[in-house]
Amino acid sequence: MFTKATLNKYLRKLHPLKGVLIFFVVMMVANCFWKNFVHDGDYDPNVTFLGLDISAPFILEQREIVRVVSLFFELVGVPFGIDHGTIFEFANGQHSEIAWGCTGLKQAFIFLCIMAFSRGPWKHKWWYMLGGLAVVHVVNILRISVVGIVMSDHPASFELIHTYFFKYIFYLIIFLMWVVWEEYFIKKELRAKKETGATDNQ
Repeated sequence: MFTKATLNKYLRKLHPLKGVLIFFVVMMVANCFWKNFVHDGDYDPNVTFLGLDISAPFILEQREIVRVVSLFFELVGVPFGIDHGTIFEFANGQHSEIAWGCTGLKQAFIFLCIMAFSRGPWKHKWWYMLGGLAVVHVVNILRISVVGIVMSDHPASFELIHTYFFKYIFYLIIFLMWVVWEEYFIKKELRAKKETGATDNQ
């Protein structure tokens, strides 16, 4: 018979996984929220949220990505041209567009949601969130740079690298940033409080 004691027993077993469960639930909810309320199709002229035009940060991020990735291509010797400000054209005739979905702003939003619902004091959380946003930006720049090199040298591998590999790598890095927060900031702080409490009681 399933009793309250049995339920409590299973809840105690699941307690160590509470943080991980919250992570995945928040990530999925944030992702669903974005898909349903933010319209950022690759060929839409604007990005909208509930009918409001929120294209400005996307445009700024597009310009930053094009500028930095162009410098990277010049550094590693990848021949390229730029068409309409957001399309990289390569010597083999392939091209890669920095569309709305390439800006990394969706992943940044999901990371902020995860951190907002994670335990921990906001006096430390705010700077960790800012640092995480910088990591998301750098990872996105590297992602687009590598995808561009693939388009230039091995275009047949584009779909594998762009659609599958980097998609999951992005979320893996977000998960690892959350793990660092949990393991090295929150649990360390909790252990310090327990030790302080034990010392005070002696």
